[in-house]
Amino acid sequence: MEEDRSAKFSPSKLDVYKKCPRRYQYRYVDGIARRRKTPETTLGAAVHSAFEELYALVSGGKTPSLAEVTGHFDQAFDEGWDDAVHVKDNRFTKDDWRAVGRDCVERYYCVHAPFTEDRTVAVEKRVGFPLQVEDHEYRIEGFIDRLSLARDGGFEIHDYKTSKSLPSQEDVDADWQLALYELAVRREWPDAAEVRLKWHYVRHGKTLTSVRGAAAREKLRADAAALVARIKRDHAFEPKQGPLCDWCEYKDLCPLFAHPEKIAALAPAERRKDEGVRLVDALTEIEDKRRRVKDELKALDCEKDGLDERIAAWAQAAGVSVVAGVSAQASVNVKEDVHLPTKTQEPEKHAALEADARKSALWGEIARLDAHALTEGVRSRRWSGELLSAAEVLLERYGRRVTARTVRLRRRRGAEEE
Repeated sequence: MEEDRSAKFSPSKLDVYKKCPRRYQYRYVDGIARRRKTPETTLGAAVHSAFEELYALVSGGKTPSLAEVTGHFDQAFDEGWDDAVHVKDNRFTKDDWRAVGRDCVERYYCVHAPFTEDRTVAVEKRVGFPLQVEDHEYRIEGFIDRLSLARDGGFEIHDYKTSKSLPSQEDVDADWQLALYELAVRREWPDAAEVRLKWHYVRHGKTLTSVRGAAAREKLRADAAALVARIKRDHAFEPKQGPLCDWCEYKDLCPLFAHPEKIAALAPAERRKDEGVRLVDALTEIEDKRRRVKDELKALDCEKDGLDERIAAWAQAAGVSVVAGVSAQASVNVKEDVHLPTKTQEPEKHAALEADARKSALWGEIARLDAHALTEGVRSRRWSGELLSAAEVLLERYGRRVTARTVRLRRRRGAEEE
């Protein structure tokens, strides 16, 4: 398998690898250019286009009306929505998605108009910085949706999100993609006092902000270098199954989905002709038989346990240890034992037992609570004096005496089964 020869990495490119190395391979190593258009991606692109036009006009000294901005959204949305859009949920039409997008634009416009809270430095600005990875230098590059200067002189990196989900503050504080752009901004403007990362979740009319300290930025740089090194060493690019697989444009190539995708497209009669289908169906039949046999064995084991108890009780009442049948005989072995509380079945009693054992002179001998070692130690008189007394106290306090009767069946020589 080929290796990655990239010299440049964008945050989104790195994110593809983190989520699925095989998708990274198809797109960036094998160069298989595919982009699955969905209502979500079409909506996002149109909203971004509307905001790009909005701030381009504001930077030129003109404040567009809401109607102008939503009109630009409509135009971009119509241009982006074509037959290539893959609609997964047919309950929602193109007009439904348009309404969602218009609502996003209107919410943002009403919150931020007249757009004088900051000064736009650039929209869709390409930024980057060099990254030393072992003996090689690579470059991290990408596009910032909007870069602005706040009134206090701090830089602000803006990212517009049209997703339905709204992350927590903890989530955005851990986000690394936008933070990589901060490293690029600080390299371009070394005197920047503060750089704020701002995510605008426009479906919700909510803006989340995060500020990273110097230590966090250095860790981010080191983490990015480690990730690039991992990509460069990777020759397998193993697929990673996750919730985004349903939207992947390479499902027909992926070893996790290629055969299921192929079979799903066939008519039922054609599916049964496929060798893989026949093999898996045969395995399914065998597994079903195994499960039925296991269930039968389980039922037989329960029946045997009941017979063992009845034979042991009959032998005790008769005063014998061997019970004869026509073709076999059953020997009954009786063993007296002491059961101590276990961590799983009686956790509170087990904890109390261990606490008392730790306090006793015995603890140095058993090192940890071993119920078998404790009972066997008393039975075999492994200890003497104070140690034996301590062990006997623990058994007396926590032990539960039980009688185990084991029944073993032995067929008579030459006897026939009836």
